[in-house]
Amino acid sequence: MIKEKAIKILKNRFVCDNCLGRVLAGQLLSGLTNKERGKIIRFYLAFLLDAGEKLEINLSNFYGIKFRNKKIKVEKPGKCFICKNFFDEKIGGIAKKIAEKLKKFEFNSFLIGTIVPDEILKAEEEIWEAIGIENVESIKSEINRELGKEVRSLVKKKFDKKLPDITVIVDLENGRVSLQVRSLYVYGEYKKLKRGFPQAKWICSKCKGKGCIYCKGEGKLYKTSIQEIIEKPLLKATKAKKSAFHGGGREDIDARCLDWRPFVIEIKKPIRRKVNLRKIQAEINKSSKIKVRKLRLVSKDVVRAVKSQKLDKTYLAIVTFKRPIDKEKLKELKKLTLGPILQKTPLRVLHRRAKKTRKRLVKKISWEILGKKKLALRITAQSGLYIKELINGDQGRTKPSVAEILGNEVQKIVLDVVKIHRK
Repeated sequence: MIKEKAIKILKNRFVCDNCLGRVLAGQLLSGLTNKERGKIIRFYLAFLLDAGEKLEINLSNFYGIKFRNKKIKVEKPGKCFICKNFFDEKIGGIAKKIAEKLKKFEFNSFLIGTIVPDEILKAEEEIWEAIGIENVESIKSEINRELGKEVRSLVKKKFDKKLPDITVIVDLENGRVSLQVRSLYVYGEYKKLKRGFPQAKWICSKCKGKGCIYCKGEGKLYKTSIQEIIEKPLLKATKAKKSAFHGGGREDIDARCLDWRPFVIEIKKPIRRKVNLRKIQAEINKSSKIKVRKLRLVSKDVVRAVKSQKLDKTYLAIVTFKRPIDKEKLKELKKLTLGPILQKTPLRVLHRRAKKTRKRLVKKISWEILGKKKLALRITAQSGLYIKELINGDQGRTKPSVAEILGNEVQKIVLDVVKIHRK
């Protein structure tokens, strides 16, 4: 069967050892390369020809083989019908190009992916149509593997199909090499000690970060953020340029977070992967705005785990009302714990959140009178409850609310997260 298929393939065309071995026996025998398989098949046919058997084969397929019994004029072959001499002439140069591109990166493992020209894929399909696909391996698979071997010998790093530090993408049509560098994920927990700055960067929506009159040339709406304070020493240590911040919930810009909130900061395209997180944590904690703890490298899966947590929180709100507080009505605030709070998407976030009505629970509420118009509220609430709107009613969009129960308009709210309840 292999003999007949080989004759059909080689009758009118030259096919190199790699391609011959791959399309006829790529899934047969272990411990052999496709090149070795192809060479065995080619020599087997040459033996038959030298023994006197008549074979209809393009004789250029026997270039370099010395016949003893047959006087055969063998011309030097042209390019391989399938790979266009990729394995014999191009693979080494591309491997060196990849190795040069990888030189500046610190990594332990890599993976090769290729974009194979249509011309090669169509030639391969033509052979498959002629002989079938039994025992074949695709050329893309072989190129990835053999190119990986060449690169591995140059960079002395391991080939990893599951979780490589760097994935190399090679466009064989134009020889372009691009790198997909796996992000570093750093887990930690933060406290926000001051007000007036957001959790993540707020890029200016008017100029998309370029700088304009609206953002005073900054490209962002706030001078700093929790993300930027944490990322600064990490970007420096890894020689990366960008990060993404994944928080386990967030507090308002004008609120503090006085308990430890979990987060993962993603460092994109790091050049250096080995970092001293103890030293970086100490550097971050020089800030008077935030503190962090428990920094450690984690997998990408932890991002999903952190963001999907639904944690109850306890808030301390110092509330100033428009009129003096009716002390007799304060005990009615306990009604807030008797059933779900219905909240339409708050007006302040309606431009970036979907319109919907949420049902959330108030677990506990207590209060302390601080003045005729001032009240300290301590509220433990289900994850996802908008606390400011629970207090001010948001023009009737949250029911019931503190303002509604007390019959008093809220003028000011100073809010802190004081406890994040871990499950």
